[in-house]
Amino acid sequence: MRRRRLLATAGATLGALSGCVSRADESRPLRVDGPGEDDHLPARYTCDGAGVSPPFAIQHVPEPTAGLAIVAESNRDAIIEPVRWALWNVPSDRARIRGGLPRKRVLDGLGGARQGLAPDGEPGYAAPCPAAGTTQSYRFQVYALERRLDLPPDVKNDDALDAINAATLSSARFVLRYDRPATEAETD
Repeated sequence: MRRRRLLATAGATLGALSGCVSRADESRPLRVDGPGEDDHLPARYTCDGAGVSPPFAIQHVPEPTAGLAIVAESNRDAIIEPVRWALWNVPSDRARIRGGLPRKRVLDGLGGARQGLAPDGEPGYAAPCPAAGTTQSYRFQVYALERRLDLPPDVKNDDALDAINAATLSSARFVLRYDRPATEAETD
């Protein structure tokens, strides 16, 4: 799996140099607005807050997108860091994905979208939790998929990412930084 992650990371890096990964018409590239201002991840989406998944607004979904996916991972070292969240098979006509999605494998309220197993062994979004007093960056990437993914219900996020990468038409990414306070009193 490390070799696949290395190749995926290399591909993502090359894609980043050219803008983003795409096999679709780029006259109107996929666009995503996520949480946070000034490139900061709000505490609400971390272990210092409610630890819920963030919301996303998606525009310019290319044709013929069969579904959308979202992946969140540490921006520190993609080769050894686990994928924190993988969500896929979101209907392509969804312009908004609400925050606070339940930690369930299948999200009926989101058109039957699926979530993989996070590093803690549970499905859904695993809130970032860097060491106290440190700063860490997290990469969020939204994918337009050329086909819906047929993955087993107990798939780990890392394996889901491999399938997502293989079905990608286009993607858009952004990186948010979280400055974790040195003490709990600073989170208020």
